[in-house]
Amino acid sequence: MRRAASVLAAAMAASLLLGCGGAVMQVAALDDVERARAAPATQEGAKLAPEAYARAEQERRIALEEHAAGDDVGAVLHAQRAVAAYGHALAVVRLARATTELADAQKTLDDATTQVQAIEGSRAQLEREAAELDERVRLSRERLLPASSAPATGEHEAARLVAARALAVEARLLCGAARLITADAAGLADADGEIAKLDGRLAMGPRPAPIDTAARVRARCLDVLTRARRASGDDAGASDALLSELSASGGWDPARDERGVVVTLHDAFRGAELGADATTRLKDLGRVAAAHPGFAVQVVVHDAVPSRPKDDADARRAGAAVQALVAGGASAGRIKPELAGTRAPLVDPGDAKQRARNERLDVVFIASGK
Repeated sequence: MRRAASVLAAAMAASLLLGCGGAVMQVAALDDVERARAAPATQEGAKLAPEAYARAEQERRIALEEHAAGDDVGAVLHAQRAVAAYGHALAVVRLARATTELADAQKTLDDATTQVQAIEGSRAQLEREAAELDERVRLSRERLLPASSAPATGEHEAARLVAARALAVEARLLCGAARLITADAAGLADADGEIAKLDGRLAMGPRPAPIDTAARVRARCLDVLTRARRASGDDAGASDALLSELSASGGWDPARDERGVVVTLHDAFRGAELGADATTRLKDLGRVAAAHPGFAVQVVVHDAVPSRPKDDADARRAGAAVQALVAGGASAGRIKPELAGTRAPLVDPGDAKQRARNERLDVVFIASGK
């Protein structure tokens, strides 16, 4: 009823208008229809908006039929509807074109994103291969050690013995790092046997010092660690990222060695107990370990002076350090304590003024690829 009333009102208005020059209005309306129909965009609508264009054509046909029949009011009304329908077809065309352009732009963006991802993947792969080549170069250099050292006497031989003990400790720590990555690392059992034999010889204070043997055992453990990392799919970039994070946070002075990222704490102990500041810092490192579950942790206790026989102070120190790390959130199953004693000094142990620096606690983050 409402639509009928609207049509009737429009017809009455058109009738009044036609009464005052209706023929002129009728011709103008039909001219408007033809102009709208002839527009290039409207012709495109015949292809992209066939339904809307068909409705416009139908209204145009009816307008022409009403005009031929002498119905001026009907001709004007249908002509206006035809113009509106052609306009609708034009709007549909514009919407379709915009939709197509949006789809093309989205495809271009997707293609560009895919290319960027592929480039990033290639870059990461190249970085991993470069890091692996660096490891191989270092290992090859270790293996190029001379078969034997020339004889030495006096202080030189004593220095060699100190160096051999330090190399033996480094070998043990490297093999320990490999064990944290995988307990059954290839070659680990044999390397452990070589370390045990070397320790037995070093305990007797031999002359000449087995420095060449110690260097080869260290190289063997480095090889085991390298192979373990490769087998576990370790990403070298993870250690670089952790090193950057610790450096940026300030106060840690982290370093990098063959095992991973090393944080060293001095003056950490009061006797066999942890100091309050060291406890706080170790808890902070425990939170770091919890935030980076792909890393295992090696805790190494170093002494400034030799321990007395049957003294378990170092074991208690290591235990306290592990407890502090766990309290901070580190996983106890991913931590391994090591006791280095005085065998890996930073300064000359004979220098009474400086040797206190040899007492330290190393916390080593070892990327395990898990």
